[in-house]
Amino acid sequence: MDREPIVFTWRSAPTEHGLALALTLGLGGPLALLALLCLRDLVGVLAAAPDHADAFLRVAAALPWRPAGSEPFVLLEGWAYPAAERARLAFLLLSGTAVAAAALAWGVARLCFLAQSRTVERLNAHVTDTILRAPPAARDDARALSQGVGDLLARIDTLFGLGLVVPALALGSTLLALGLAWLAAPRLVPTVAVGIAAAGLARALIQGRMQARSALRLRSGATFERALTDLIRRMPAVRAHGAASFERTRLAAKGEAARAALARAEAALAYARAPSVALAILLPAIVVADALWQGDNGAPVAPGALVATGGGFALAVVALAVALHLRTIHREVAPIFRSIAQALPALEGRGPARPARLAAFPEVGTLEAHGVGAYDPATGERLGAVDLAVAMPGHVAILGERGGGGRALAALLAGQLEPTAGSVTYGGIDLRAFEPEERAGRIALAGAEAILVEGSLRQNILYGAASRQSGTGETDDLLPILAVTGLDAIVYARGLEGTVDPSAEPGLARAVVAARHAVRAALAADKAGRLVEPFDPGRYNHQATVGENILFGEAVGPAFAPERIAAHPYLRAVLEAEDLTRPLAEVGLQVARSLGEIFADLPDDHPLFDAFSLFPASERGFFEDLVARMPEAKAWRRGPAGQRDRKRLIGLALRYSETRHRLGLVDAAFETRIVAARHAFARMLPPSLRGSIEFYDPATLTAAASLEENLLFGRINGEEAGAEARVRALVRQVLADEGLEPAVYRLGLDSRVEPGLGGGGASLGENAIGPRERVAIDLARCLVRQPDIAVVAIALEDRKVEEIRPRLAALRAARAGRGLIVCLPDAAVLDEATPFDAVLRVERNTVVAA
Repeated sequence: MDREPIVFTWRSAPTEHGLALALTLGLGGPLALLALLCLRDLVGVLAAAPDHADAFLRVAAALPWRPAGSEPFVLLEGWAYPAAERARLAFLLLSGTAVAAAALAWGVARLCFLAQSRTVERLNAHVTDTILRAPPAARDDARALSQGVGDLLARIDTLFGLGLVVPALALGSTLLALGLAWLAAPRLVPTVAVGIAAAGLARALIQGRMQARSALRLRSGATFERALTDLIRRMPAVRAHGAASFERTRLAAKGEAARAALARAEAALAYARAPSVALAILLPAIVVADALWQGDNGAPVAPGALVATGGGFALAVVALAVALHLRTIHREVAPIFRSIAQALPALEGRGPARPARLAAFPEVGTLEAHGVGAYDPATGERLGAVDLAVAMPGHVAILGERGGGGRALAALLAGQLEPTAGSVTYGGIDLRAFEPEERAGRIALAGAEAILVEGSLRQNILYGAASRQSGTGETDDLLPILAVTGLDAIVYARGLEGTVDPSAEPGLARAVVAARHAVRAALAADKAGRLVEPFDPGRYNHQATVGENILFGEAVGPAFAPERIAAHPYLRAVLEAEDLTRPLAEVGLQVARSLGEIFADLPDDHPLFDAFSLFPASERGFFEDLVARMPEAKAWRRGPAGQRDRKRLIGLALRYSETRHRLGLVDAAFETRIVAARHAFARMLPPSLRGSIEFYDPATLTAAASLEENLLFGRINGEEAGAEARVRALVRQVLADEGLEPAVYRLGLDSRVEPGLGGGGASLGENAIGPRERVAIDLARCLVRQPDIAVVAIALEDRKVEEIRPRLAALRAARAGRGLIVCLPDAAVLDEATPFDAVLRVERNTVVAA
């Protein structure tokens, strides 16, 4: 990889850069010359006598080597027109030139963008390929490389796109300015050349000082931020020792030093700008004086030619300023680019040596290890002097305790761990001789928690398989794998939490509404109707929060979202009209007081606080201070502070549910007032807000509500023991009878997964993707590829034999006729009725007789 960014971008997109250069110089130069000549003739018409006649677009220049007074050398005779006709033609040509220049600029900009895109694409491809081929031990180097690429792309600006065109444009415009000066009068050429050089030097000086000032401002801001952060850290000591005055003096000294440095930087920038201001005044005066000079038989320069020269000079200065700006960017990013170019081959060299010719993967064969030694940095296990041979396809069990080397052996046999000594072969061919991607597809290893990617659960399960097998992503194809891995339960539960879009799936929406009536009938037949509290417009729903009871529907968009509902002016107006503002604030105050007492001994980061508190840990201090200031719901603060207190307390009350929190704050009379507020809310809702909420309707599907709530048209009664399991069993039976179970699984597979949150649920949520589910996803990823050999190195020491055996039997049944290697804690898990083809025991970091 080239170490110079300009050379790299040229080699990445030579066609685009070549076309951009050709268009800029080949078409842009003549267009600029034509425009300036037209401008010259217009000024000539303006300055000449009415009866004066000059040829239109005449190009002639005095040659310095000819004798004084000789005729100029004519490059273009031009066309003789009257003054009015010359002006009209000049205006027409200027208009056409402007349109052509705009089109040319768009085309060149497009080519430059394509060139930059191709360059970044090539860089990303090179870096991505290097990281993908890097060994596990080079993770830190790969992380440093990715940070370097991110820093480069953040600073590169338009260097890859304009790094060649702009310098060429600056050179071309400079030559154009000198050429126009020569056409006007040869004596102007040195003046224009010196002026362009002076303007460039002044601009370079200003840019250097501005860059230094900006860097100093960033450093000063970071320094002051660190100082304030350090002050906050020392606040307990400041209060204990009364050191506030010392801290003020210390921070004032730091601030004074920063201000002095900034003052010096500003003064240096002012000194740099002073020559530029002087040049802006002196250069035009010098050019005009040179044009008026008539010594040595010189003649005054025509006004039009002088204006054209000035226009060329202005173009050259602007292009030079842009080129200097790109030079500044180049100076910043060149060291980063060189470090990336040096890191790439170093990282590539750390990868395993690849054979000159990749071997074909055999269909069957013997998996052998010959004097193998290895160390697995992921598990800390090591192996030594391993010799074994197992025939494939077959089922092999590896027995051994955690840390004994069993999982390292599994990784070795799967080709995912490089042996430090010896070799592992399949069908007599070293595993390192196979293409890594093909080897991973033919020998699949499931040995850890899956690293989730952003997307749907289906995409996470198909990770690495979608490009190999067609049709494996269909729900029916995935159901057997979900059953084997134990993911069927979480997928089904997430499907019930999913939503149905009636516009995209009208048939499914109608089927859900029809199944709603079947579910109610099944509940009544099983005498379980009391286990579901329906959505009734005239009754308070005890399974919902106070805010949900007022809305009686699902919020669509952010307007009535739970975290913003208390601040919405329409809802506040409804609460005022129903005289509920003060009662809800009092409920919120009592909730804050009770929760503060309940969680008083728990730290802010405790999972129970996140799961059951009605306010986040970041707001805990606010509510504790509010409770301390107001032992009773009296003496509310006036002004904006009091309004803010009431809004926060009302928001807390709207999130309260008597069934869940059981603080005794909502009685029957209060429920009646909430239902009345519900009716007022729906009755007075303005048309502009009707799209922000979807009310519950027994005859239609509520698109914003979950599938389970649409089926039940209500919520499960949380006060009845065992209600959830009993109701969901009945719902599942109805869905099976109605043929809707595949749709539930499809919704579950299409549910979104947030890698950082383990599935997007709370840490203690029922359907959150926890460690076991991640392990199951990793196993599903392997099975969905339908490998020749599946190697399962999942740690099972913390699971009971009764739990392992059914899963193991289902896995072996699914892998019948194909290779399977599985790590087991001990021989007690083995079933004598269905023996393994081979049993390996790993003890003391080597394989012993089983």
